[in-house]
Amino acid sequence: MKKIIRILMMIIISLAVTACYYDAYPVENDNDPGDGGDGGPVIPEISYQTDIVPLWVQCTGCHKAGSVPPNMEDDSYDNLINGYIVPGDAEASILYQSLLGSDGIELMPPGSQWPASKSDLVKNWINQGALDN
Repeated sequence: MKKIIRILMMIIISLAVTACYYDAYPVENDNDPGDGGDGGPVIPEISYQTDIVPLWVQCTGCHKAGSVPPNMEDDSYDNLINGYIVPGDAEASILYQSLLGSDGIELMPPGSQWPASKSDLVKNWINQGALDN
């Protein structure tokens, strides 16, 4: 009888201990860079001079003054914004489409697509308004 009581007590204690488990609700953190309002991550502001211009180094071999447009050497921003970029809409921008080689636009650079990290940087810069900053 004592053995049965001990077994029942062990079962009751086990049930009591496991019944005390609860799910913790996540605490909202105002400093969390996660939500950008549309459910996606917040992307830090991309600088044309710091982040984008260094990408054009390999482009200046072909896209220089008096060569294949657009000129990527001298006033690359002015040359791109006039016809190759739709600020705020990377999908409609010829520059971004050429990095992907999509919609019938020739792949740039020819023969090798940029890694996603580079083309995404250009995409995010264009979607942020293609600022000359």
